[in-house]
Amino acid sequence: METLLAVLILAVGLTLVLRSFGSSLDALKNSAEYTRGLALVEARLWELEAKGSVAPGTSTGQFAEEDRDFRWEVKASELGDLGLCETQVTVSWAQRGRPRAISVVTYLKRE
Repeated sequence: METLLAVLILAVGLTLVLRSFGSSLDALKNSAEYTRGLALVEARLWELEAKGSVAPGTSTGQFAEEDRDFRWEVKASELGDLGLCETQVTVSWAQRGRPRAISVVTYLKRE
């Protein structure tokens, strides 16, 4: 009886440990995708800053090669007579069929 109880406790303990490893791997993948999304937002912002100015409006696109699962969107809206546009850069992707996105807002010179 004692042996059966020890095996039962060991089985339950191992199940919990294996489940926690699975959860940790999911969290690691989720973190890696958000980190990649943030790096892509930063890269898109650098491209816009290198251009020197942004036109008001919305533009979208998809990244190439290994980042083809990620899409970008740039929304620029004028800020009156200041000569600036409030620019929101959003990178989105799907994770397990659920949409995910990360956005950054900055101010760039209007074209």
